[in-house]
Order: sequence, then structure tokens, then C-alpha cells
Amino acid sequence: MLKKVVIFIVFLMFLRSALAYKVTFIIEVPIYTPDDAEIYLAGTFNNWNPKDENYKCVRDGFVYKKVLDLSGKVEFKVTRGSWETVEKGVKGAEIPNRVLDVDKDMEVKITVLHWRDFVEKQQAALRKTYTGNIKLIKDFYSPELGNKRDIIIYLPPDYEISDNRYPVLYMHDGQNIFDESTSFAGVEWKADESAEELIKNGAIKPIIIVGIYNTGADRINEYSPWVDSNYGGGKGDSYAQFIVNTLKPYIDVNFRTLSDRENTAILGSSMGGLISLYIGIKYNGVFSKIGAMSPSIWFANKALIEFVKSEKVNYPTKFYVDMGSAEGQNPEVHLNNARELFKILDKKDNSEVLYIEDRGGTHSEGAWARRLPEMLVYFFGTEESN
Repeated sequence: MLKKVVIFIVFLMFLRSALAYKVTFIIEVPIYTPDDAEIYLAGTFNNWNPKDENYKCVRDGFVYKKVLDLSGKVEFKVTRGSWETVEKGVKGAEIPNRVLDVDKDMEVKITVLHWRDFVEKQQAALRKTYTGNIKLIKDFYSPELGNKRDIIIYLPPDYEISDNRYPVLYMHDGQNIFDESTSFAGVEWKADESAEELIKNGAIKPIIIVGIYNTGADRINEYSPWVDSNYGGGKGDSYAQFIVNTLKPYIDVNFRTLSDRENTAILGSSMGGLISLYIGIKYNGVFSKIGAMSPSIWFANKALIEFVKSEKVNYPTKFYVDMGSAEGQNPEVHLNNARELFKILDKKDNSEVLYIEDRGGTHSEGAWARRLPEMLVYFFGTEESN
């Protein structure tokens, strides 16, 4: 009898193993995470052990990875080896257990916003860091995408005391541009500080900046019209239509803008740089200034390159493109891609290009913040600054 029970248990273990699926976890961590940090997965699959060496993740460039054999419903969290260093959410809040229903091989992308110990020691940059006149529109609806997102708006210093109208810069990843407490990894672009200083010093014209929040899990899908076999994409056209047909008309009606193309610009970084180039060229009658910081040219087998090659620039347009010399695991590949893009744009009719290689520049909000003032002067500089 005992022999039969043992055989049955072994059979169940074999059956469970046979029905398991490969789950690849890809984890982004806050920029303040120590370089020597060890990242673990803890959940129902290992009795919630926060430092189980079998569930330790491996660092791969800017992310951590782990492949597990799982099936059914699992719950989990990310730790740095203890519950005192477990992940936390926006503004340092507690988050519910992450939940997966595993019924196939899958890739799971996770963004850890904060760590408990850094929050409790007030080292996670959670305070509001707005500068100037900032307006927030909550849950702005997109009929093109069928979802909602926040829109955050910077208004120039004289907006409330004048009747002037202003150029507008539309920026992707809006939660990253003005406020450390909402930005990825607690580092912001300081777009409000840079604009305030440049305007007050007479280096640029007073401008309005419209920050378009990304939607988190759907960010990559919305930031590319092309599908990458590993990362997704494909909703870029709908996202472009949302900006052109829904958001811009709303901004033009509700704020004192100069709504013509000469006074309308678009800017983003990484995947935001890719979608900026796509939107700006496709809707060239709307945008006269297109900024792409560290654009993800590699995405979808460099489909962006083929698009830029094939499309005309129908109206006089300023392009800003940059790339750091220390981006990713293969910096030279990204630099060569950027140089190729620059050469294509530079040969086009109606195209004026400022191309910058940032020596030592990384793929990070901090690097983009450092380069932003030069781009603002290029797009909106006064006669004195030019």
C-alpha cells in the first residue's frame, strides 16, 4: 500500500511539472537601488520566502530577469531579500500582491516604483517638486484608445496676468517630466524648472508644456505603430490620433495657445522618441518641431528607419535627435543607429536637424533632463539666444 502511495505522489509531481509553463520575469527597479542589490521573487510558489536563492533574479543591463516554471494562479511580490526591503507603490504606498494566471508561456514586465526601507527613511524622493504654474487634468479620456490618463500642464510665468497666447510642447511620459514623486525611479526631467529659468532669462519664448501620462502596462503598445515580436507595440496610430484629434483640440480650446503648426512641438525619449518622430512626420501639417532623445531605433527591426526613409517632410521642420555614448549593453549599436537616423533626416527637403552625442550619457531621466535646456533653446529660442 505504501509503495502505491509513493508512486501516486511521484506521478502527481511529474504531472504538475509536465503542466508547468515558462514564465520570464523582467523587473525594472528604482534608479536609487544600490548597484550591489540582490533582487528576489517571493510568493505562493516558495512559501513567501523573501530571500530564496532559487528565486534570485539575474541582472541584465538595466533590468533583472528570472525564468520560472509555473502554472495556475500565483501571487507574488519583489524584494531585496527581506520584507523590510519589499517593493512599494506610488508615493511609497503599500501595494497588493501581484497576481498571475499562468496557462501558457509568458513574459511578465514589472516596474518596482519604490522600496520599503528607502520610503521609511525618506530617501525615495516622494515629495512634490513642481515649479511654477502647474495644472493637472485627471482621467482624461481617449476615445481612440478607450482608456483614461492624467494630463499635466506647465503654464509660463505671465500666463495669469496677460492675454498672450503661447507655443505648445507636447511631451510623452508626463509623470516623469515635472515631479519626482510620480516619475520613474524618482528622477524627473525638471522640464518646469528649465522652462522657468530659460523664460525668465530671455533665452526662450514663454511656452506651455503638456505632459501626457503613459498608461503603464500599455506604454510600449501605444508608443509604436509597429509590433516587435518580443515587446509588443501596434497601437501607435491610435495614440497619434488621440493626440492630434482629441488632446490638442481640447488644449487649444481651454488654454491660450498658438495652435498653428509653427508653434506646436512634440518630444519624447526612448520609445517616446520613436513615437514622436512617427507622429511628427505623419502629421507634419500639425507639428513643426520634433524631438527624440535616445530614440528606440532598434525596436521592431528598425522599422523607424524604413519609415523615415520612405516618408516626405512636407513642411519646414526642426528635428532634435540625441544619443548618449553609454546607453544599454551595446552603446555603439545605439550610436550607429542614431547616426544613421541623423544622416537620413539631414538629407531630406524641409528638414533642419540638431544632432547631439552626449559623452557618457546613459539611458535615463537624469541624462534627458541635462540635455533638455539645449533642445528648448533650439525649438523656442529668442533672437537674443540664437
